[in-house]
Amino acid sequence: MAEHPMADLRKKLKEADLLDKPTMKSWSKVIVLFIAVFALYSAHIYLPLKFGLLLIPLTALFSTTLAMTGHEGVHSSACKSKIGNTSLAAIVFPLFAGLSMEYWREKHNVNHHAHPNVHNKDPDIHSWPFTFSQEEYKTSGPVRRFFQRNLQGWTFWPISLLVGHLMRFDGLKYIASKPFKSKKNKRFTKIWLLDTSLIVLHFFLWLALPILLGISWQATVGFYVLLWGLVGTFLTAIFIVGHAGRPIISEYDKNWRLQIETARRIKFGPIGSFFFVGLDYQIEHHLLPALSHFNLPKAAPLVKEYAEERGWQYQELGFFRALWESTVALHYAWKTPSLVMDDKGILRDPLEA
Repeated sequence: MAEHPMADLRKKLKEADLLDKPTMKSWSKVIVLFIAVFALYSAHIYLPLKFGLLLIPLTALFSTTLAMTGHEGVHSSACKSKIGNTSLAAIVFPLFAGLSMEYWREKHNVNHHAHPNVHNKDPDIHSWPFTFSQEEYKTSGPVRRFFQRNLQGWTFWPISLLVGHLMRFDGLKYIASKPFKSKKNKRFTKIWLLDTSLIVLHFFLWLALPILLGISWQATVGFYVLLWGLVGTFLTAIFIVGHAGRPIISEYDKNWRLQIETARRIKFGPIGSFFFVGLDYQIEHHLLPALSHFNLPKAAPLVKEYAEERGWQYQELGFFRALWESTVALHYAWKTPSLVMDDKGILRDPLEA
């Protein structure tokens, strides 16, 4: 058998001791973030409404960062053991965020990571009513085409306030329907039972318990809706800069090249990187999804060298420029064709094209 295309890169990562998963660091970050969000939530209870509204973007930022640590648990990149990763993911995703672990694993790990920015395969570039390519625009109805051509770029960020709630709703649909779609002996697995029970507990702790303790239902529901709306916008900003504005692919022949050239690296200092939980190193994360986010900064030069040796584009941008380019790319996505990725195919920057 021929040597694996990434064998040399993995050898270098192993020699640099970057394949190790720092369990204590992962749990320490989760605990620190839980303490921070608990302190912020407590402040909202005692502060007057106007000060609480001023504080809520900061609360949403820390809540988003905590939620994103669950992404590491589902990728099995946070802890050395399977039970450690599952426990971390369970505490953060279904219990804290109300998001199904199983839904996220299928949508993100299985479908997105295998086909990033691939037309008709990547669920992240198929989000009604938006389009990410000319091909999808052509298959849309007349009303949707009008929206994509004239309104998509302008309405994207206001609509992002719904993302957190819609993801949770999609997760609920997933776990509710899974027993009816699975084989008889796999309908009620341990993970499904854990996922479901923790999501029920999430709603009790977030909505029922505060009301039972004397907080008005209007304040409880209003805080929940507003907080997770802002979390959805922050999550959108984190994920959109990683892939939007990079080529949309119709066909490809090299999976490793696909992982690199459909993503971008966001240049951040240590503070910004803390809140991104590794997704500022989107290229490295896609190429090496089981690598801890604590090790991605040291792995980045090796991955960049790996890409440049093969003549593949390794894009690096600052966060705000990436945010701008991603938004502009969405504005013109309706007339941006998807590309073929092979030895003869030249991948153009969508904005330059």
